[in-house]
Amino acid sequence: MKRTLVLAVDRDDDYGVKGKVSTPVVGIENCISAANSLGIADPEDSDLNALYAAISTCMDLQEQGVDATIALICGDEKVGHKSDLAIVSELEAVLDEVKPDNVVLIGDGAEDEYIYPIISSRAHVDSVKKVFVKQAPNIEGSLYVLTKMLSERNKRKRFIAPIGALIFIASLFFLIPDLVIFLTNGDLSELTSISRDLIPFIVGLALLLYAYDFSERWQKFTHYFKERILARSTMMLMTTLAVGIFIISCIVCYYEMKDTYYDSWFIALLSYINMIVWPSMICITIYISGTILYEYQEAMAIRLSNIFDCFSVASFGVMLSGLIDLALFYIGPGEDPMIGILEIVLGIIISMVSSYFKGQYRKNAIAG
Repeated sequence: MKRTLVLAVDRDDDYGVKGKVSTPVVGIENCISAANSLGIADPEDSDLNALYAAISTCMDLQEQGVDATIALICGDEKVGHKSDLAIVSELEAVLDEVKPDNVVLIGDGAEDEYIYPIISSRAHVDSVKKVFVKQAPNIEGSLYVLTKMLSERNKRKRFIAPIGALIFIASLFFLIPDLVIFLTNGDLSELTSISRDLIPFIVGLALLLYAYDFSERWQKFTHYFKERILARSTMMLMTTLAVGIFIISCIVCYYEMKDTYYDSWFIALLSYINMIVWPSMICITIYISGTILYEYQEAMAIRLSNIFDCFSVASFGVMLSGLIDLALFYIGPGEDPMIGILEIVLGIIISMVSSYFKGQYRKNAIAG
C-alpha cells in the first residue's frame, strides 16, 4: 500500500517563534499539540488553520483506508534563503523518517508559490490544498484582516517597505528639482510645488519608518544610550575630548601643510601624516586614560594592562614617525636620516620593555 504524507509548511516559523514548538513534528497527536501551542499564543494566525486542515485531511484519508501520516515543517523567522534552507533540512528529515510515496501539501495560500517548488523537487506532490479563513463579507472584516496582517513585522517589511520606498524615491525626482530652482532663483512661487511634493515624500518616509519599526529601534537606541553611554560619563567625556582634539589637529595640520611648498603631492601627504601622528597618539592615550579612570571609579582598581597599552601606543607612534622621516629623506633630500633611525630604535626599545613587563605581569596574575 502506498504511503501518503500530508505536509503542512510554516515558512516564517510562527510555530517556533510564537508557539515555541520544536519542528519537524510528525504524527496526528503531535501536530494537534503543536496547533494548540500556537493557538494559545496567537489564535488568529493563518498557519493555525492550515495545520488543522492538514490534520482533518490526514484523518479523512485514514478513514478511507489510506496509509496516511501528517508532518509539520517550519522555516525561519527571516523569510527568504535562510527559511528555505531550514524547510529543506526539515523536509529531508521527515522524508527519511516517513518514506512516503506521495505528498499532499496543505498551505494558507500566502507562500505556496515559494514552497511548492521546494517540496516537488524532493517528493512527488499529488495535490495542493489552500486554506482560507472565512471572514464576514463586509468592509470591517476586510479592514480587520488587513490590520492583522500589517501588525506582523515580517509582512510589513515584505509589503509596506517596497511601496514606501517607491513613493519616497519617486517624490525625490519632483522635490529635488523644485528645491534647486527655489534656492537658485529665490522664486516664492516654487513653495507651492515644494509643498505639493512634500506630501508623497512624507507619506513614503512614514511607510518606511513603520515598515522597519523605527519607533522601536529608536527606543532601543535611547535605552542603550542611557544605560551604557551616560552611565560611563567619565569615559564619554574623555572620548569626546579625544575626538575633539583629533578633529582640531587634522584641521590645523591641513592648513599648516597648505601654507608650505612641497615638490610633489606625495611628499605633502607624507608630511601631513607625519604631522598628525603624535596628535593621534595623544588622542588614543586620552581614550585609554578614560578607560582607566572609569574602571577605577567602578572597581577602585587600575589594570596595569591599560598602562602598558599607553606605552605600546607611544612605541608605535615613535616608530611610525621614524619610518616617515626616513621616507622623506629618500624622496626629498634635506632631512636628517639619523633622526628617523633613532626614532625607530627608540620605538623598538620602548616596545620590548613594555612587552617584557606585560609578560611578567601576566605570569604573576596567573600564578596568583
